[in-house]
Amino acid sequence: MKLSKKILSLLLAVIMLMTVGVTAFAEGESDTSKKFTIISSNVAGLPIPAMFDENGKVVSQTQKIMGTLLNESGVDIVCVQEDFQYHSVLAKQMTNYPYTTFTSGGIPVGDGLNIFSKYPIYNIDRVAWEEFNGILDAANDGLTPKGFLKCTADIDGVLVDIYDIHVDANGSYEDCMAKKAQFKQLCAYMDENSAGRPIAITGDYNALLHGDIAAELYPIMIQGAGFNDGWTLFCNDGVYFTGYLSQEEIAYYDAKWGGYYWGHWDSVERLLFRDGDGTNMTVTDFKYIDYNQLAGQQVTDHNVMVGELTIDTTGYVRPDMELKTEEKKPAAWTFGHTIEMFLRSLSLLITDLIAKLTAGTLF
Repeated sequence: MKLSKKILSLLLAVIMLMTVGVTAFAEGESDTSKKFTIISSNVAGLPIPAMFDENGKVVSQTQKIMGTLLNESGVDIVCVQEDFQYHSVLAKQMTNYPYTTFTSGGIPVGDGLNIFSKYPIYNIDRVAWEEFNGILDAANDGLTPKGFLKCTADIDGVLVDIYDIHVDANGSYEDCMAKKAQFKQLCAYMDENSAGRPIAITGDYNALLHGDIAAELYPIMIQGAGFNDGWTLFCNDGVYFTGYLSQEEIAYYDAKWGGYYWGHWDSVERLLFRDGDGTNMTVTDFKYIDYNQLAGQQVTDHNVMVGELTIDTTGYVRPDMELKTEEKKPAAWTFGHTIEMFLRSLSLLITDLIAKLTAGTLF
């Protein structure tokens, strides 16, 4: 009888040890794994009157629709581009996002970039591109201070630097040279301001891995800076495009992903990410969503990109850094900045006009 009790006690002790071990392991897994979703949307908020828009969009109405769809997306962090004159309309719909950036203004004052987040965001910084192509032509990229918006998001205790970017449009050689310079500028900034932290970069890259080769997206951002591309890893088995595709290959991908690359595969809406000290980040979901179809009308010329990133934080030590919330600029500063940006645009317009008239290339 005593032997039976000893055996029973031993079995109970083993079971208890196993239970504690399993529980501790499960708790360890949850403590060292964080997950967040991020969306990139070019909301097409350019202040173009409906009579001049090829689709007849009424921008004040489309911004309300875009804001409603984004607010109902359920995504943790929303990064938008071309959020200009109708920012207040868009932002009013974003009731599910308590942490937001203040708008930098409409054209030609602001950059059109904003972030809406369910996680706290700090250390907001806006940087304009030093090089660009186009004032009176080539998509008029220089008429507003396009560039990138950076913040540090607190993802359940893990500090992740989020970048929302808008790169030069079009695909001429001059455009690609501008894109190349912008990617290099971005990398130099991150080396100085995001060293050691995990990084996610989304936005309107206006660059493809299977096209715009002269922009050197792959050599600069992936080979050189060590970033991973979300679409490539999740949708293309990790196989990177490093040059132009043949017509047969393009036809294959069009058929596989349901249409022309724009908003379907290897599109300009991208998600690049990179590990930081003590973290390992992987893409666990990636997709494009047609908001025009959801809205039942033309609201933007870009499909929305949604990505999910999982961060393994084994060995992660939260950096001891100052975290500042963004404060709204005083009215006097805003007025002075507005005048400065208008004068900048006017100067660029006059300079470009004179150069084109002199060269005989205006018409």
